Amino acid sequence: MLQGLFFANFVVYFLLLFSRIIGFRIFELVTCMGAALLNLFVLVYMYHCSGNLPVFNIFESFLLISFIICLTGLLVLFRGDYSEKVRRWVWLEIIILFLITSFFPKETSLSVYDHGYVYVVLFHAFRCIALALMLFSTAWFTQFIIQREMNERTSMLAHAGRNYLLLAAVFYLMGEYVGIIWCQKGWGDFWMWSQTFLQSTLVVLYLMLAFHIPGKGRRSEDIRCLIGGFSSIFFLSLAVMRSLY
Repeated sequence: MLQGLFFANFVVYFLLLFSRIIGFRIFELVTCMGAALLNLFVLVYMYHCSGNLPVFNIFESFLLISFIICLTGLLVLFRGDYSEKVRRWVWLEIIILFLITSFFPKETSLSVYDHGYVYVVLFHAFRCIALALMLFSTAWFTQFIIQREMNERTSMLAHAGRNYLLLAAVFYLMGEYVGIIWCQKGWGDFWMWSQTFLQSTLVVLYLMLAFHIPGKGRRSEDIRCLIGGFSSIFFLSLAVMRSLY
């Protein structure tokens, strides 16, 4: 059942990207709403089957991230001067998430004792939201870099990318904060060296780098956008690597 719903959702998202490529805006809008509703149905169905929020394994979390990206795009990207150009990258990112997910089992996470613990759920949920917003910001940065290569002054794209990346950083730090509480209550300490904690540190350091590159010239702005755009790829790679061990 889940596998069929997954591929049905993938087809709808593919149609969404195709409608953007051919420039059929009305069909794109309708398909976007349909994709969001179907994605939401799959998430609700997984919650009904497992009794847990779909935030733990790759299959669940990437479907949740895809829904957040699609819903954000539906609410934000159907108005504005550059929204049509940004939408193609947003829908493409969702397709990439589905392609990555296709290599993982199409199943809900096994229910364990801490999946109902509020700090555990919030930790994973905030990370999903953060990654979704990072991917959304990457779409803006990508379009900015393309426009700059054509010598078009499109600083609004860079500002939007930084704003969404900043919002992603807020959610990521919220996840780290509830993770500290989880660790404190579970193991009696707020920090211990492990692969997971090291990855969290790397993401924080990367975000600090993305926000603190100095300079006001064109080259500095391009570097900031390039590093900011790669933040989602960096975080996504760590998430996939973590799921493999």
